[in-house]
Amino acid sequence: FLETVKINKQIKILKPSQKIYFKIDKKKSLKIIEFRIEINKKKEIYFVRDFNIEKFYSNILEKELKKIVTYKESKITNSLYQTAVNLKIEPNIIIEFARLYGFQIDFQRDIWKNDSFQIIYEEFLNKDKEIIETGNIIFANLNLQNKDHKLYRHEFDKNKIDYFDENGKSMRKTLMKTPI
Repeated sequence: FLETVKINKQIKILKPSQKIYFKIDKKKSLKIIEFRIEINKKKEIYFVRDFNIEKFYSNILEKELKKIVTYKESKITNSLYQTAVNLKIEPNIIIEFARLYGFQIDFQRDIWKNDSFQIIYEEFLNKDKEIIETGNIIFANLNLQNKDHKLYRHEFDKNKIDYFDENGKSMRKTLMKTPI
């Protein structure tokens, strides 16, 4: 097992709490028949023993994830971040949402209590319906003092993606309202 793991280039190091699944033959002598190691949330390596030459062969398996489009909306009661966390929006989506609006909204001065937001984004679920990863924000709206600030995602090709307002104006600007 250890020799097989050492020579496999996909596994650089075994990490704490990384899951490894074993299938063991207990009939004759204790031998590992096969094992799987999770590389990340989307991939695992599957090893099978060849008893003729006493080595393991491996295959990389992509886990089947189902993409769903999720819609969430709420009034901002305390802070945008806390309201989004209470809706069970993943932190990386909240950060991306704030980054997209960072060019036009000052999050320290422009957001007031009872402003609201709407967001449509992608989530990837495993077979147990657990969120494994999030994808892109497809649409976002930040309603501040009854004024909508809508963003629409547009993909030109695989490498060029941008966000635009309802008039087709790009959201990319040179200076952020609230510097990082």
